[in-house]
Amino acid sequence: MMMPYKKIVTSALSLPEARTTLTAHYAKRAHALQTDPVWGLNDAFLTQNLASYTNLLADKFYEALRADDSVPQDFAARVWLGTEATQPDRSTIVFNYATSDGNTVLLTIVDPLSKEAKLTADGLPTLAQVRPDAAEPTPYDADTLVAIAALTKLLATAGYEFASIDDTVMQPVADLTFATKYDNSKVLSGSAVVQTAGDITLTAPLNGATPLAYHVKDDAGHDWLDLGTDEHDANTFSWSSTTIPEELVGHTLTLAVTVRALDNAPALDALFVIASNNAILMKQSTTPGEYALPLPNHQTLTVTINSDADTITLGYPDPEVQLYELVVTYPFIGDWLREVLPNKRAFN
Repeated sequence: MMMPYKKIVTSALSLPEARTTLTAHYAKRAHALQTDPVWGLNDAFLTQNLASYTNLLADKFYEALRADDSVPQDFAARVWLGTEATQPDRSTIVFNYATSDGNTVLLTIVDPLSKEAKLTADGLPTLAQVRPDAAEPTPYDADTLVAIAALTKLLATAGYEFASIDDTVMQPVADLTFATKYDNSKVLSGSAVVQTAGDITLTAPLNGATPLAYHVKDDAGHDWLDLGTDEHDANTFSWSSTTIPEELVGHTLTLAVTVRALDNAPALDALFVIASNNAILMKQSTTPGEYALPLPNHQTLTVTINSDADTITLGYPDPEVQLYELVVTYPFIGDWLREVLPNKRAFN
């Protein structure tokens, strides 16, 4: 049974409870209004209705923030939440941090009453700012950084996440996915000298790679692939012909297969080199496309490559550990990300 609106106002709710309860209550109320002949086309009223629910959600979030022991209270006392509704279906909650110099916008929840709500980072630390030799270090001291990390972790308990790795380093390492370049021009080959006219079979090892195209060429570069047929499994690509002409006897035929390789990612090569330089050996795990870095803290950072989507996904045993915490402890991880994401705003 849905909690009555009055009880929502008077109840102490955790941040996840506040989001779930108010999102459901608003959705029911909005649907009833949108199908009403009087209110359904009244955008001004619908926007105000969204604003009232967004304000209540912000109030509940602030109450939860002040009641949560994970967020230092001297920090929480300086945080204040602003809200705005600009359209019947568009609102925001802005987390501000007050100091004697003014206000800093930390982050924004876009469409907080939607299931598709996302966080955007405004004044949160970037990777460049937390590197040891940062030219423009983060303006926050160590205690404030710890508090900001706690705040973003608290928001994560309610399912609020940043849209991408570009936003900030204050987000969980586990399941962090980003686009990267894959070199899809790898060529695997096999050759044989034609001994007699007629039958011949050429093979090339695939080792799990996906074939994209192939050619069968002689010493002069002429392509004879139309003389035969191909077949392949996960391990081997083969081309067979029963009509090799006499003119090719004594010539070498080469089968060249262009593949989309599972592990042909320059970013992965860069990580191997950087980790090795820091006395950490990257290993291939038993899961296809996954690689593991056993860290000195006895935890394992995993890297999973997906050449079909041109992405890399990070993994970490503790779902709450943020990228910020990891790169401060192990700067080489930050060095690697800056190398493979050279044009990303948060990593410059």
